[in-house]
Amino acid sequence: MAATMLALGSGPAAAVCPGLDILFQDQFQTLQPTWGTPNTAIRIDNGQLVLSPPSGTYVWAINNAGIYDDFDMCVSVATIGTVDATEAKAGPIFWYQDVNNFYVFEIAPNGKASLWRRQRGKCLAQVNWQDASSANKGDGAVNELRVTTVGGDATLFVNGTEFKKVAGSPPDNGQQIGLFAGSPDDAAASFGFDDLKATKP
Repeated sequence: MAATMLALGSGPAAAVCPGLDILFQDQFQTLQPTWGTPNTAIRIDNGQLVLSPPSGTYVWAINNAGIYDDFDMCVSVATIGTVDATEAKAGPIFWYQDVNNFYVFEIAPNGKASLWRRQRGKCLAQVNWQDASSANKGDGAVNELRVTTVGGDATLFVNGTEFKKVAGSPPDNGQQIGLFAGSPDDAAASFGFDDLKATKP
């Protein structure tokens, strides 16, 4: 089921996964029905899927087009607007089982990245926030985030540079993919996603 939930100056980066066997791709010219229904927090704007959670909340969109085993997923993430480069964040969701169980690879406009696991509805830091040396920073910055999953291992990349390789717990019966954004407490942030592509690793 597609899910949306509310709670809590650089050059472009084009998402290019090296795999040739495409499992899913979307350039967001329109909002495909598998992303759910557009609303104030999720919409298509200028060829991007824009996530704009209200201040102090987060939002995610899960794609219902398919369930996948191992994959190599890339997406470009643009910081459209934020007033807090530390607390705003966005990125791809992987190893998605349901609304209470998934992983999300996040990047912030200050150039730091992290990995979180949501398990039984509780958010657990898998990789604490730390500098991603290859990240573009600030409003307007675009970063390509890439996640490669093979068995219980996930390798995370920022603009083609490996950030971390971690061991995790993928769902037993395959995974869905999604996109995530969070806003700081004092104002809403907006992030634009483009060139989403998943291939066999």
